[in-house]
Amino acid sequence: MTITESQLKQFREEGYFVTGVVFDPAILEGVLAEFHRLWGIAIQEGEKRGPKAAEMAKLRPFIGQVHQQSAVCEKFCKSEVYMEICRKLIGADADLYYNQAVLKPPGKGRSFGWHQDTQYIITNPLTYVTCWTAITRAVVDNGTIWIVPGAHRNGLLPHVWSDETFDWNCQFDSSWNIPVVLRPGQIAVFNSLLPHSSGPNISDETRAAYVVQYHIPGVRHRDKGELVGDQYPVLRGNVAV
Repeated sequence: MTITESQLKQFREEGYFVTGVVFDPAILEGVLAEFHRLWGIAIQEGEKRGPKAAEMAKLRPFIGQVHQQSAVCEKFCKSEVYMEICRKLIGADADLYYNQAVLKPPGKGRSFGWHQDTQYIITNPLTYVTCWTAITRAVVDNGTIWIVPGAHRNGLLPHVWSDETFDWNCQFDSSWNIPVVLRPGQIAVFNSLLPHSSGPNISDETRAAYVVQYHIPGVRHRDKGELVGDQYPVLRGNVAV
């Protein structure tokens, strides 16, 4: 697909844009099967660590560095649509910065607090690109993401850590927010400084999303100076690698 000038303008001004459906159902089914396989492994490992870890694995599964655990997902992270996004928003050279399977089971799938992705590891430069990809449909009832368009322009905002929910909570006025409703195969592309959250899953279906993030090569921690992220090359000289 081609990223349009209007989408680039929206990304600059509002911090996000949404693509059309860019992945075939068969590809999505393959990725979803891998998610469920890895989810089962995560539950088994969580049960070995104790009740709290088991609960988190079952009710709020966040499975990181999926490209290292699944050849299917590794290939998916190099899809041409992502490479085009990198070319337009990062440059001729880009790395896979981080990728994680995010599943929200029905009934007890919890909400996730307002946050900026950059807060989890403060990089230099601060901003990178998050591709929040709907593997299944993402609607309000099953816990899709909510955003505050334009709030990325306020820079890195204060956050407070919660030991109860194990997440950062952004301290800002989130009263003007909108849901991002996606069909399977659509991508919400947003600036890592755009505050977003997700609601609970009150439906009878599991919502599955693939959060795939890209940054400049060799990115380092802003304060510590150490290399951070997956550091997995995907684009060099505008050519996929």
